[in-house]
Amino acid sequence: MLPWLLLPACLSWLPATLPPQPAAAAAAIAVRLPGDDKALKALDAWLKLYRAGKIDYRSQQNIAKDSLVTKFGLPKDSLGSPTWAGDLDAILGEVAKLDTAEAADAVLEVAAIGLEQGRAQYKTFMAPFDVRAAAEKVIPKFTSAAAKEAFARATRGETKFDRDKAPAMRAAAVRCLGLLGDGALRPTIENALGDGEEIVRIQAAEALARLGADEGALALIAELQRETSDAALVSVAQALRSIYSKYLPKPAAPPDDPAKSPADAPTTPTEGDPGRPKVPAEAAPAEAKPTAPPESVRLAVRAAIAALGRTTWRADMALIRLLDDFRSQETVPALIGVLERFQANPDDVKTGKTSGLLLYQAHELLVAMTGAVIPADQPAKWRELWDREKDKIVVTQKREPKVAGATVSGGFCGIPVQGTRVIFVLDLSGSMEWPMEEEGTGGKKSKSIRLDFAKRELNKAIDALAPNAMFTLVTFNGDDKADVWSKELVPATSATRERFRRHVARLEAKGGTNLWSALEAALRIKSLLYGNRYETNVDEVFLLSDGAPTVGDVTDGIEILRLVQECNRFAGVHINTFYISSATPPEYRRMEEQLSISPKELMRRLAAENQGQFREL
Repeated sequence: MLPWLLLPACLSWLPATLPPQPAAAAAAIAVRLPGDDKALKALDAWLKLYRAGKIDYRSQQNIAKDSLVTKFGLPKDSLGSPTWAGDLDAILGEVAKLDTAEAADAVLEVAAIGLEQGRAQYKTFMAPFDVRAAAEKVIPKFTSAAAKEAFARATRGETKFDRDKAPAMRAAAVRCLGLLGDGALRPTIENALGDGEEIVRIQAAEALARLGADEGALALIAELQRETSDAALVSVAQALRSIYSKYLPKPAAPPDDPAKSPADAPTTPTEGDPGRPKVPAEAAPAEAKPTAPPESVRLAVRAAIAALGRTTWRADMALIRLLDDFRSQETVPALIGVLERFQANPDDVKTGKTSGLLLYQAHELLVAMTGAVIPADQPAKWRELWDREKDKIVVTQKREPKVAGATVSGGFCGIPVQGTRVIFVLDLSGSMEWPMEEEGTGGKKSKSIRLDFAKRELNKAIDALAPNAMFTLVTFNGDDKADVWSKELVPATSATRERFRRHVARLEAKGGTNLWSALEAALRIKSLLYGNRYETNVDEVFLLSDGAPTVGDVTDGIEILRLVQECNRFAGVHINTFYISSATPPEYRRMEEQLSISPKELMRRLAAENQGQFREL
């Protein structure tokens, strides 16, 4: 027998196909064959170019002469599209075929793109979300024990990474464990809930949601009891809702039904695209009867009640949605406590420490659970009702959500303003001078100019804002940057309302549609890092437009949806959208049909994916 040290020099003696061997023996004599490093070297080269800002990931330009697949001699049939995105897909596919620990570590480098918290900067053309999603698509192809253990080691922090990249790598690793879908890896994911970095705990919660096992809920409940980060609390609450969603009645509702509130639907990971954030789960047939929930649901409810008020209004809203899913008498006094907090600390609304959205949500749930109709600003009467009737109150269980009337302030184009730090976003492209059909009294329709209609609705909405509300206006056309009426939110006083009306009267429509610039300004997006750690305390956006994006850094509707959802993940801003389609010329309708996503669908999804409502006008 040849000494092991001589084996590499003698590989040429081996037959083209090795005979089948037992798994243990095969693992013991695993040998890296010539050429195995090509894919790994190609991936490393691609990443170096990307991090140097030399790759426009969104470009459709043919890069055949620069293709790293070609340069490193990888199979050309794997290169479906001769673009930088196609190049990465092909390289990742070849690396995944290796199914080794080294290959797993290499893909992990790509899966961590954009997860760095404040340690990296990305330009829009680099599309970090899409690059990360490309890596996550190949994760399920890793099936070997060695590859899975590599992801587990990285999750535990046992793999050596640069100190500034270590949290992102651990976060990516635990995310990958969830994508593998292997229940045997659940204990490693659960342990990651105790990681000192918020981003890792967030990914651990989402990974457990992806596995969907009831056993994982117990670890999430324990985390709910001790977590002090608002973003992590949101993720834990969402994960519990996802795991327990199978125990909820799921009434059928058409997908375009404006009465179905996305914020009230439990969430599941997006099928077919593991990089996408979670979206509302599809409704089951109305006759479906869920299984009785396990006892752990009660523990989750009690942990959620105890966590209310521990961090921010964003986390409280996620917790209340969990309490809404599984209604209990224990929740009633906790919700009354939320109303009492608002009354006791009115300045917290003005500073943005809390939000009218939370008051609205807590009050609506109290009304739905008890049937009592007591205003939100009278918590003492709610407390009296509870003290007097708590033994008699029968809590109603969750039903299909409906659009509720405003209990906090007025509305814009028929949708109530629930927030107290509000931004209105108005399209001023040339098509806003076109006519539209407007609903009149008695159901009669009348013709009006789109911009005139928008101006009237803006003035009505501002006049009806609550006294403690703050607001501003963002307008956009074909310019590089959107115009912001007031960079800081202003209080809804008589003086500012009058100043606003004068500004609105002067607005004119012209040029193209740079929608992305308006969303950047409204959401104050300053980074494309995961979650964007909110730069704003805005709580609600109202966006009115009549066309598709035509100019700007980002014009593809699908990419806009992904960027907004990524950057708004933890900010929790509700985005309500209005699409003016009536009286659009037929030739423009035909042009819109050629887009990757229609303007109507873009606006509908912007609302659905960001806890808002959508209206077509």
